[in-house]
Amino acid sequence: MAPQWTLVRLGPRRSSPIGPEPKQEQYVWRRAPRPEPSPSQARKKGRPTILSKVDITSPDEVGSADFGITCRELDERTNVISVEGDLDLSTAPRLKWMLLDSLQEDRDRIVLDLSLTGFMDSTALGVLVVVKRRLASDARLAIVCTRPAVLRIFELSGMDGAFSIFPSFNEAYAHVSRSPIGAD
Repeated sequence: MAPQWTLVRLGPRRSSPIGPEPKQEQYVWRRAPRPEPSPSQARKKGRPTILSKVDITSPDEVGSADFGITCRELDERTNVISVEGDLDLSTAPRLKWMLLDSLQEDRDRIVLDLSLTGFMDSTALGVLVVVKRRLASDARLAIVCTRPAVLRIFELSGMDGAFSIFPSFNEAYAHVSRSPIGAD
């Protein structure tokens, strides 16, 4: 599908300091924005949805790395979000929107699987802090993290005590599946 272009009017051009010139309208061609379906609209029930996958054409490119993020619905309240690749300034917003979309869909039990994440920077940590603050009192977020480099980010920032971090998926899922204290 060819991109669609729109003609945008910028307004009259100002006169030149050298001398008067006729006022002319300036127009410029700009690419029209394409509406993209939201993750909730694109997701089919019971199937994982890959929202982003960076294609590498040349492995020698600087900063090129595979990145993928998937979301699986386990039940009516639980989502499992798996991240593969590096979480940094360019990829953290994708994680943020995936997590926030899950919360908007009333998925208040989230397992974030970082077992295939090789690197995480402070931007991604900031995303997790924002999402944790938005959780309702009965909502749960559990993180699966097995990589020492990623665990180190949590430890150095002092956030290892703020998040529920588990070495396996089964332990993380058991944590989010438990009833909150006082709910009985």
